[in-house]
Amino acid sequence: MDPMQFLQQHFIAPILGNGWFNPYNTAGYAILLVIGVWYVYKLLVGKKVKIDFRFFLAVLPFIFWGSSTRVLHDAAVAGALPPGLNAFYIAPVFPTPGSYFITFGLALAALLASLLVERHLGFPYWKLMASAGTVLCIANIIMIPWVTIVPLVLILGLTALWTALFYPLTRILPEHFSTVSLGILSAHLLDASATFIALSMFGYVEQHVLPRLLIDLVGPISMFPLKILFIVPVLVIMEHYTMSGKGGASPGKGMSGLHFRNMLLITVLILGLAPGLRDLLRLMAMV
Repeated sequence: MDPMQFLQQHFIAPILGNGWFNPYNTAGYAILLVIGVWYVYKLLVGKKVKIDFRFFLAVLPFIFWGSSTRVLHDAAVAGALPPGLNAFYIAPVFPTPGSYFITFGLALAALLASLLVERHLGFPYWKLMASAGTVLCIANIIMIPWVTIVPLVLILGLTALWTALFYPLTRILPEHFSTVSLGILSAHLLDASATFIALSMFGYVEQHVLPRLLIDLVGPISMFPLKILFIVPVLVIMEHYTMSGKGGASPGKGMSGLHFRNMLLITVLILGLAPGLRDLLRLMAMV
């Protein structure tokens, strides 16, 4: 197979097929993610942006915007939008990885503009960035063709039940599993719950390689142990990294290892929250 045929079969065709995954594009996107996280971190270091809770609040609306924009593409593929919107959102730039590139570019532009305003006017960048992202989210909420809230109730209820099972760990072993870790795990449990409900009750199919393999073998319930077995150890390691002191300040480097750890935690959160929100919103629009 020549390179162009390989690219067409394993990367371009899945995008045109509304974002299907195979081992090759999954590995390629994972490499892009690692490179992207590192360069974003270096950019934030250069801009002296603290990667803290305020930074997370600034980024959060853009996570929702990216997921809801992806749902608008799904709605366009289903022909559920008005003609003008349908023609725009049906473009193949919206499935993965395009949706992540677009969201990243928009969030980066908002960040740089907000930092510029903060420098000259003193208005906190994170408030301005979060406000801009919220306006974009409201626009998407208005455009999505909502059908039912039943999936919202089912998915949030199931997520809450699974989260409650892990809440005692934050009291028994807070040094190994904090409330922050529980929140990140909850984002992935949201993703697992949305997948479980979509596949078992609404006839949807899984697009990702490993979940698809496990679902074929065990069924949609396999999403929960898959998330727990992968995410919980990662979070425990991150907690150990901080508690051991390795996440402390790095003299002369301007930013602490704790900030890099926070960057990784936000990345892990996005990997669960973004697809979870997409599936939830898509079910509510029935597209």
